[in-house]
Amino acid sequence: MSDGRSLGRQLLRMGIAAGRGSTDGRVRLVALTIATSVLAVTLVSAMAAWVTYQERTERGAARTPVLRLHDGQTEEEAPLRLHFHLDDVDDRQVEVVFVEPVGSDAPLPPGVSRWPEPGEAVLSPSLAADGVGDRYGHVVGHIGPEGLASPGERYAYARPAPGSLSVKHALIATGFGSPDAGGFGDLATVRPFSVFLTLLIAMLGLPAGLFAVVATRLGAAGRDRRTALLGALGGSRRQLALLSAGEAAPALLLGVTPPTFLLVAALVTDLRIPVVGYVLAASDMRSHAWQLLAALAAGPLLLVALVVLMHRWAGPGRSTRPRAAGRSRPVIIGAALCPIFLGILSWSPTAFATQGATRTVVLVSMLGTVGALATLPAAIALLLSAAGRGVTELGRRRGLAGTLLAGRWTQGRPGYLSRLVAGVVVAVGLLSVVQVYPSMHSATVQGALAMRERFGHSIATVQIPPGSEGRAGSLVRALPTGAEVAVLDSTLGLANGAGEVRETPDGPVEVRQAVTVRGSCGALRGLGLDCPAGRTAGDVPLTESTPELRALLPASVTRVGVSRGPLEPRRNNMLVVHSPQGEDLPLGELKRDALAVLGPGALVEGIGQGWIGGAALLSSQLRWVTLLGVVGVGLVALAAALNCLAEVVRFARSIAPVSMVTGSRRVYATVAAWTLAAPLCVAAVLGSVSAVWITLPYTTPPRNGELPPQMLSLSASVLCALALLVAALAALAAVREARRWRPRHD
Repeated sequence: MSDGRSLGRQLLRMGIAAGRGSTDGRVRLVALTIATSVLAVTLVSAMAAWVTYQERTERGAARTPVLRLHDGQTEEEAPLRLHFHLDDVDDRQVEVVFVEPVGSDAPLPPGVSRWPEPGEAVLSPSLAADGVGDRYGHVVGHIGPEGLASPGERYAYARPAPGSLSVKHALIATGFGSPDAGGFGDLATVRPFSVFLTLLIAMLGLPAGLFAVVATRLGAAGRDRRTALLGALGGSRRQLALLSAGEAAPALLLGVTPPTFLLVAALVTDLRIPVVGYVLAASDMRSHAWQLLAALAAGPLLLVALVVLMHRWAGPGRSTRPRAAGRSRPVIIGAALCPIFLGILSWSPTAFATQGATRTVVLVSMLGTVGALATLPAAIALLLSAAGRGVTELGRRRGLAGTLLAGRWTQGRPGYLSRLVAGVVVAVGLLSVVQVYPSMHSATVQGALAMRERFGHSIATVQIPPGSEGRAGSLVRALPTGAEVAVLDSTLGLANGAGEVRETPDGPVEVRQAVTVRGSCGALRGLGLDCPAGRTAGDVPLTESTPELRALLPASVTRVGVSRGPLEPRRNNMLVVHSPQGEDLPLGELKRDALAVLGPGALVEGIGQGWIGGAALLSSQLRWVTLLGVVGVGLVALAAALNCLAEVVRFARSIAPVSMVTGSRRVYATVAAWTLAAPLCVAAVLGSVSAVWITLPYTTPPRNGELPPQMLSLSASVLCALALLVAALAALAAVREARRWRPRHD
């Protein structure tokens, strides 16, 4: 047993020494170090995302009101009356829970130590930092972390004036704490964990895996010879694993250090994720510290396993020559799977058109994207390897030594070709997805921004809650000086512009929406309408002279009635407040006054705010795609650069003796062109073509993403230029090695 442990330690030391003494040891050390860090960060990120979703859901369930009465309890006896109010601050969604506790013993939600008095409110720290002031009432405290879905959530509890929440117009609750979390606050806007995890795998996990594979195979020829030698000497699989682990050990220790510091920081304090702005709660991380530490340790362990698996045991009595890469089974399997994933991508547009963007369709579509990016390099490598036969035949017919050598070289090395082109193919694919995915929503975002650019905050709508119509006059009197007010009266509500079918004793009758605008002459003229001579007038068409009404009403409404007279709002009416001079209205003050006068159901919005708020939310979610995509493309580019650097070193040393046979050093340029430049250029072109296929789920109707051809052509041109540069560097390095090379006399 003692001899076994001693041999094991000796093999580990031999592996460390072999790694330091290899010709490309420094490149491999850097690559393995970065690969370890990236794998650890990816695994920790996935675990942190799971932890965040779990804790957020638990806190959301704890604050969700229980909307069922106890046995024998009447609605009037229920201890809580609630109203959920949606607002926006700087186009970011805010949820305010107006609460009227019945009695002093009404249960409290998590994070609140006492009920505010009438006219008071407690805000989340982020909402208080936004400067809302006393919009929802006099601020008397902040909601604790246990009552918020995330540290950056904008949430509030407010208590209106007594009697504002009647049993008829409020939600009746008996307490807080439900088995299922309600869709309030941040929980109403986040995507499911499965969608986020798929995005993380596609944008970060795939590049991290590619980087790890490239790093483990750098300098593979020398390690394959050591592996075969160890097998020929009777070494076991365990001893080979120890030798390989020792070779990678320094890089693993260096690579796990940065993620460790990052995890410690996340456990100690709340971290704000750059670009996205999401705040990661340290309390959530501490509650699952062991799982996060396990994910951190899994990074280097996974890389060790990959190093061992990528250098398989040769077995006793085998040849000490490196194993031919042409028999690389993973490359063949990957190439065989590629058409399946491309078929999924071809099916996705039809699925989106017929089934919609359901979770299953989205996940399967993203699986096709990830699978295609992972297997395309293998398919391209087999094509290049097959083309090597043609290059070999060309060199044989023409008597070109460099072409013949290059053809034989590429013909039998699909594994080498797969690693060589993987960075190019995945980089172009990821770059295309990052470009196309946000563009699917650009029309909505641009339309909302154009509306804001045209009108600003010069127009606002006030939705009058039921039962408060008689108090609308008080709000009108509190408006800023010079502001004009009109009333929109709709037969169906402004959301039902297409009309509806109602059942009558005589059968179904189609009811079309009829909209009437009523107000003073100044208010009507401010909306682009002529003031009628009498009390009423006929319908008038909506034209370019009435852009405000066109923006407020559904597209199906093409005409409106005009009425001059007092406001007299009725149920489901809406006030339109506008500034005749086009100046911005003080929306914050208007929202505060509306809530104070009309009650919790009063909703004040700038024109187009529903679109703009949705666009802002969508933009914040798409920032995850940008962040992960940029990091992923950077990793792929770095992997490709390190792989090319290692290939330059390998090429220079392996090809150095050729000039002794050919008598010319031009052969180096020829071989470099066929073995480096040609595969990389072909991969750039095929990668650009495949990018069109990979983005089919996002560019084919019903989706409207755009993949600019200029981006693809520019990417292919830049990558081809870099391929020529790599080949030139390899040829120059080979010339230098040839000058130093001398035959060995053993």
